[in-house]
Amino acid sequence: MKYLVDTNMVPITNVEGTIMNEQIKEGKEHEMAFKTIKFEEPETEVGLITLDRPERLNAMSLDMVEELQILFGQLYSREQVRVLMITGEGRGFCSGADLKDARLSREAATLITNATIHLVTIQKKYANLVPEMRRLPQPIIAVVNGPAAGGGMCIALASDVIIAGPRATFTPSFINIGLSGGEMGTTYFLPRMVGSARAAEILLTGRTVDAAEAERIGLVSRVVEEGRLMEAALEIARRMLEKSPMGLRLTKEALHLNLTAPSLEAAIELENRNQSMCCCTPDFLKAVEAFSKRGKG
Repeated sequence: MKYLVDTNMVPITNVEGTIMNEQIKEGKEHEMAFKTIKFEEPETEVGLITLDRPERLNAMSLDMVEELQILFGQLYSREQVRVLMITGEGRGFCSGADLKDARLSREAATLITNATIHLVTIQKKYANLVPEMRRLPQPIIAVVNGPAAGGGMCIALASDVIIAGPRATFTPSFINIGLSGGEMGTTYFLPRMVGSARAAEILLTGRTVDAAEAERIGLVSRVVEEGRLMEAALEIARRMLEKSPMGLRLTKEALHLNLTAPSLEAAIELENRNQSMCCCTPDFLKAVEAFSKRGKG
């Protein structure tokens, strides 16, 4: 399947060295084919990323990681897509790194005794997906349709809104295979979402959190019934699209940056800057005018 993407960028190659986009005249569209993910626009201004390795519960191969990096790079400057959704094909969201990936196994075999090379060649490649997601200007809605384990749980945690189906589960599986429970931002996001005590218990035991518990402890935004998951996510996306482009982007930015604001005053200063910027946009002036007319009516 092929997908239309913005290609007003320098050429990028995939893992096999094939040119995946080219410099062409602004406004012209070019077709890009992915092997492990799908990208489409189910509605105007809404982008849908589907992790597409259902035979492996959408486990993250190195090819998938690199294709996601390419897509994120394209979407960063694509103003026509204002909200993103990410989900998994089939019965799972994402089962984490694919330990049976032939390419990963081949590279890991040569790096297992050298922590520095492993850090640069493999570890950072996976982990960098999370800050790339946070830097994207589009709000990201994770549509968790089934198991989200390891890196899959991290992809969900890095999203701005998490919608889960009744079969969704969340497992920080790293500690269960001899690794640290801190991976791809888990020790950053999870304590902020569910509290430090709950986060410690989950990460230190590597246990699975089901959909009902995830909703109860605040790990997900909401759980919706089977068959309505994608529609519920689209409803949230549509409500976001009712807001101004500048307001939507700056709200995501403020939520992200103020997680680590050194003080209340610093957080408010960022908000002050954003509000002053928005006050000078045509969208704000139109909204004020419309509000005034409603009041008179």
